Amino acid sequence: MRRQHTHQLSVLAECTTDVRQWYLQNGLQLNQDKLEALIVGTTNQLHAVTSFMSAVSVAEVDLPVADDIKVLGVMLDHAQPALAGTTS
Repeated sequence: MRRQHTHQLSVLAECTTDVRQWYLQNGLQLNQDKLEALIVGTTNQLHAVTSFMSAVSVAEVDLPVADDIKVLGVMLDHAQPALAGTTS
């Protein structure tokens, strides 16, 4: 993995840890059993990252990487995030 990607993932991990702290300070809690990670990018970017990464550390929790996820009834796909779940 390139140094830039490593740095970007560490910044993301720090940010999500801050979000988790905010949740806790305000009496809220993330349901870790229902969390998944979706990595979005070009074909080359996805291959470079997902070939060795099966989980992402978010808010101090290792989340499984999914090919697609459902958010508020909309399916998001790692290859076509803007088009998944829509019809023409």
